Amino acid sequence: MSPKKTYTQFAVLGLGRFGMSIVQTLSEFDVNILAVDKNETKLNWAVDYATHVVQADISDEKALEKLGLGNFEVVVLTTVGDFEASQIAAMIAKEAGVKHIIVHASNARQKAILERIGVNEVILPEYEMGARLARKLVGANIMDILGESDFYTITEMRPMEEWLNKSIKETDIRSKYNLTILAILYGDRLQIPVFPDTVITEDDILITLSEKKTTDTKSLLEKVLPKA
Repeated sequence: MSPKKTYTQFAVLGLGRFGMSIVQTLSEFDVNILAVDKNETKLNWAVDYATHVVQADISDEKALEKLGLGNFEVVVLTTVGDFEASQIAAMIAKEAGVKHIIVHASNARQKAILERIGVNEVILPEYEMGARLARKLVGANIMDILGESDFYTITEMRPMEEWLNKSIKETDIRSKYNLTILAILYGDRLQIPVFPDTVITEDDILITLSEKKTTDTKSLLEKVLPKA
């Protein structure tokens, strides 16, 4: 089950595609995020989204203990390729008093083991893909959900000319226009998550998140929305 209360302290251990997407999404809210990975390149990406980044080997028990996981309400473990490391990290988090532990598992057997040791929530890739398909079949998607929101909207837009052939970081879209690029559609391919060094091209369609009440953003969208 998902957490019933609002949490503000998150630790994401492992910055693969799944972990990075969590960090990027959490960064849209007023929460504290610790991102951990042993790969320096991934940490360089996460620094634009996380509150703190730490280079550490998640399979190293001593390194995990130094992270102070007990200071976080939610710990997310995304080390799918090393199930033993996930188990150990989950137990360390539980012993530290973490309220909600989420682990990304590879199969139902791993899910059962993790639940037995006290993991609150286990994410199975196969289930997540199936859930998305089910929502699509019944016509419920994120556009529909946010379309009912009084605060945020997701929009498909063409890039402005001044953004072309520049990286996301160089354009400073987030600060200048209060827009967050969630994904980029080019041809039949969809890029998720979008990295700061991703270069914007003329043929891209940007999937963006913005606040509905921001006048500057509204004016910008009127200029760059794709014509029907």
